[in-house]
Order: sequence, then C-alpha cells, then structure tokens
Amino acid sequence: MIKIADSIISPLGFGTEANYQAVKAGKSALRRYEGFWGLPEPFVASLFDRAVVRESFAKVPSPCACTETNYTFFEQILILSVYDALSQCDINPASDRVQFILSTTKGNVYLLDKKQNGFERDRVLLGVAARKVAQFFGNSNQPVVVSNACISGVCAQIEALRTLQASECDYAVVMGADMQSPFIISGFQSFKALSPEPCRPFDANRKGLNLGEAAACVIYGTVQSTRTQAHWQVLNGVIRNDANHISGPSRTGEGSYRALVDTLGDFDPNQLAVINVHGTATLYNDEMESFAITRAGLKDVPVNGLKGYYGHTMGAAGIMESILTMRSLEDHTILATRGFETMGVSNPLSIRNQHRTTDKKAFVKLLSGFGGCNAALLFAEECPSEGCFHLSAKKRHQAPSCSVKSSIRLTPEFVELNGTRIQTASKGRELLSELYRNHINDYPKFFKMDALCKLGFVASELLLKGLDEPENDQERAVVFCNQSASLNADTSFQQTIQDLEQFYPSPSVFVYTLPNIVTGEIAIRNKFFGETNFLVLAEKDEYTMNRCIQHAFQDPSCKSVIAGWLNCNSEDDFEAEMRIIKQKTYNMEELILKLKQEIIEVLNLEDMKPEDIDENASLFGEGLGLDSIDALELIVLMEKNYGIKLQDPAQGKEIFKSVAVMADYITKNRTK
Repeated sequence: MIKIADSIISPLGFGTEANYQAVKAGKSALRRYEGFWGLPEPFVASLFDRAVVRESFAKVPSPCACTETNYTFFEQILILSVYDALSQCDINPASDRVQFILSTTKGNVYLLDKKQNGFERDRVLLGVAARKVAQFFGNSNQPVVVSNACISGVCAQIEALRTLQASECDYAVVMGADMQSPFIISGFQSFKALSPEPCRPFDANRKGLNLGEAAACVIYGTVQSTRTQAHWQVLNGVIRNDANHISGPSRTGEGSYRALVDTLGDFDPNQLAVINVHGTATLYNDEMESFAITRAGLKDVPVNGLKGYYGHTMGAAGIMESILTMRSLEDHTILATRGFETMGVSNPLSIRNQHRTTDKKAFVKLLSGFGGCNAALLFAEECPSEGCFHLSAKKRHQAPSCSVKSSIRLTPEFVELNGTRIQTASKGRELLSELYRNHINDYPKFFKMDALCKLGFVASELLLKGLDEPENDQERAVVFCNQSASLNADTSFQQTIQDLEQFYPSPSVFVYTLPNIVTGEIAIRNKFFGETNFLVLAEKDEYTMNRCIQHAFQDPSCKSVIAGWLNCNSEDDFEAEMRIIKQKTYNMEELILKLKQEIIEVLNLEDMKPEDIDENASLFGEGLGLDSIDALELIVLMEKNYGIKLQDPAQGKEIFKSVAVMADYITKNRTK
C-alpha cells in the first residue's frame, strides 16, 4: 500500500507543509483557556479559531451536486483535509472503487448538549457524519468508521491496508478528526489526567496530557510495479490487546510489545530512523511505552512524540503523526520531542528535545488507548533505484476459509444460542441481569458496566459456552460493528455536565463513552491478547460488516474471532448478533498427498506416483528437477486451487522449496 497524497488541518496551519514547517520551527498551538465554554476549571489545549475554519470552508466547492449545505464544525475540518489531499492527485472520489474510512472517537458528540441546535438528531451518530462527508465528494459507498479509542488513526490505516490487499477498492481515503467540547474536556478533567501546563512527554516532571483539535487525511493506493519515483509504503500493521484494564495500560507494556514485535517481524531494526510513539505525557502511558520498546530490543532506536506541539488530537493523532513523520524523514530529520528535558521513565530511551538528522527511511508509528488496545504500523520510503526493504513477516492478503462455531442473537425480548431459545422470564435490561445470574455469576464487575458492555459481555460468555469443546485461544480477536457507537453512555455522561450549577462529570460514566471498551472487557475477562477493534456504520449492512470482520483474518496470528453486530440505543433497546468464527484447519498429511497429486497432474509427470516425491526434497535443481516454467504453473495452481495469489513471482523461490514448505504456506494463507 503506497501513499498517494496527504493533508493536515490544525491550529498550526492548513496543509501538511505548513504544519511541518511550524513543528520544525518549534512552534506549539497549546494555550491555556480559563472560563472557556463556561467550564469551571481552566485547561491547556490546542484549539482551532472557529472563524478561520468557517471562512476556509466557505471557499471549498463541492465536487458533485451535493444538496447538503449545513455541516457541523467536525465535518467541516474533515472536508477541508480531504479536499486538500484530493487536490494533489488525479483520483475521482465519487468512484465506487474508492473507499472512505474515518477515524474518530467522539465525532459530533457536542450535539448532545441541549443548547446545540440546527442539526437533525441522528447527526450525532458517527456513521451518519462519515456519510455526510463521503457524499460531499459524491461517494455513495458505505463509509467505515473506526472508533477504537486513541489508536483509531492507526487502525483506520490498517483497515485501508486490508481493504486494498483484498482488492475491495483501488484507493482508500483515510481521514481522521476530533473536535474538543465541554463533553471531552470535562471527562478528562474528571480523570485528573490533564496537565495544567504544556505537556512534557517522557519527562521526569510530566503532569499529564493536553487535548487538541486537528483533521488529517491520507490517500492510499496499491503498489504499482511501474512506479519509478520514491514513495512511502505501509509494509505491515498490527492491533493487539494487553488484557489488563479498561483505563490503564499494562505495566509491562504487553499489548504494545506484542504489536511492535508482530509488526516488525524480521525487519532489520537498524533500518529504523525512529519510533514515533503515543507519548501522551501521562505517568503510566510513557512508562508503559518504555517497557514495550525495551522488551522489543529497540531501546537504542531514536524515539519521538509530537503531543507537545498539538496535544492529543484523538481520532486525528494516528494519521497526522504518521504524515508528519513521513514528511520529516523526507527532510532527513527526526523531530524533537517538545517539552522533554529529563528522562522520566524507568527504561531510558533515545529521546531528544532537539531535532536530529538521519538518512534512514523507515519508521514505526505506535499508539495505545483505553480498552487495553495497542497498534503499530511499519512505514518505509522506497526508491526503485535503491531496492526495496526486506520484510518477510507472515502476512495474508486474503482471509482464509472459515466456519462459524457458535452463534447468538440477543434482543430485549429473547436470546437464541446456536438456534435454540434459552428460557428466560425477564425483558430489557433485566434480561441481561437474569442471564448473568443464571449462566455466569462469577464476575461482579458486570454490575459496574454500561449497557453496551453488559450486552457484549453476556453475549460473549454465552457464545463461548456454546462451543462444542472449550478452547484456550489467547490470540482470539474481538471485532464488533454497530450504528450507535457508545450513544447510551454518551447521553448518560452529558446529563452529568448539562447544568453548570450541577456540574459533576462522572469518571465512572465517562470511561464507557468509547464503544471499544466492550472489546477490552471481553479481552480482560478471557485473557485475549489478539486484535480488538470497533467499527461503526451508518446503518446495519451485513456485506460491509462481514467484510470488515473477515479482514481480521489477514493477521496470520488470528485463528478465531468473536465478532458481529452489537448495538445499544438505550438500556432497554439493544441487539446483539454475534458469532465465533474460526479458521478451518486441514490435515497436513492429506494436504501433502493432495499437493503431490496436483503437481504430477499439472506438470504432466505421467510416469511418477505420489510416493515417488519426497515432501522434504527440493522441487528444483537436484531434487525433482523443476524449472522456471514449472514454477509459473505452480503459481497458477496456488491461485486456482487454494485462492493464493502471489503478488511477486520471486516469492515462489521460498514457497516452492519443497512440497512440505508449500503445504505449510497453503495452510496459513489459503482462502479456498
């Protein structure tokens, strides 16, 4: 997957170059705000000048006959960033081969404030906002929203990578944004997580994070063999959970460590220019990242964080910080970590408060977030004249063949497990409590959860009980889709801050205002360290949902996934349609025999029998004596019989070493 174009819209400037030059000059948009929005406590943040944004947006013409004329501030900054990125390339955004992917945590949540008006009620839904932006550019495809806490921006790029690798689109427009509001500021204040001064990532005297606003867009396409210019490529991306706590990271950096190691595979760390970390300047996040990087054997690789320039821009962070790191390495620069002075983590890292020079052309983008989620991306700038970076980490371009092992449907009226109704006496919220008491009853934390988490927790517990045989799959993924995100919890939290005279923001409610928390609860309960992800759609769409769920199997460590539709509009209005999907397993002896028979048939080895072929002997040279023409026939066989399309014929040299090696590769990558 290659980068086609990008854009950043922030309080430091409009456009990637303006932002890069501002950061390189050491500028920061962080300011102290007192009495702002009527909030009783001051805060430090990086905020847009609303008038400047409105003025800029008024100059943007819609490239299609769009009838919508009223856009929220959140939608405006997204449109500005996408418009700027599209202006740099010759891509028709209205094409059905273009997929829009949005990264955001709270979107238009400010519309829950009763003082806000002028927009229809459903505009607060993330999928609806994403569709408004896509439709501005004439795109009628169902946009996919990734709402996976702080790692959303990296996860959105991983979703683009998987969508492109599955040949489901030709271009992916990945956009990310969040706007600040009393809802978000007061929530973080309730956690006592905000610094009263500009943040100081990894510093001994750090006091917490700052929040910020930004929008960013990156457009990706597939690698073109005819490209002759240097280009940025995403080589790999991984999502992992640390199965530790919904609002605190693992003290050993377990999830972040796993994401780093699995993303890098056998990539030579000496080729890394920098690891661009989350670096929120909170006590536990920075400490956790120092453990993860050290455990991964990367403590000598330069590290930097960009929150000192922008604050934490939430849904924009993973995209914006990736773009800035790409741009800085083009300039042979490792950007300074603004605010850092004295090492304040127990595992010292290579962090500097001054810019450094480099000629290296690869980096890792690392993020972590609430719900125990962690994600990493590996980028490299490749120039055909200089050769390509080497990465033979296991990757699947297509999902393997899978089967449903257990399924459940849970509504306010009934519950059905594997096609059989479970007898219950209650309805609505009481139904969930009844199911917990009668079938689980060993996890008191259930009663602290919000309605969405209770729904997902009960459904997943019953799903696992519905398996024919108990399984201990620590790499199991958890992937959910819905329409309402965390709307029920959002509404509850808004009630705690609606009246400034009764202003008591609740941290125990705010922690559940991220839909992905339910995936974290399930991972913690079962010690699942695999991928956890949450996607939001404008409406229930089986095709898009199933496609996104199948993407999880492109991660070769994923052998099974708890997945499906998990929607909760209120405590008495909910729906869960979930299943455990498992990769099909194959008998290796039978597969080897079948492969021998296929090789004999396709290569016309008429006088040979399967027992004449040693599965461990070389197929070429002194072994079976095959040649380059035979190799091409084997490539066709792999695609026709097993759904494996080799992107590079040179891969065949490794895959076709022997029948045993072929069988192993097929087992891990087959889609038929």
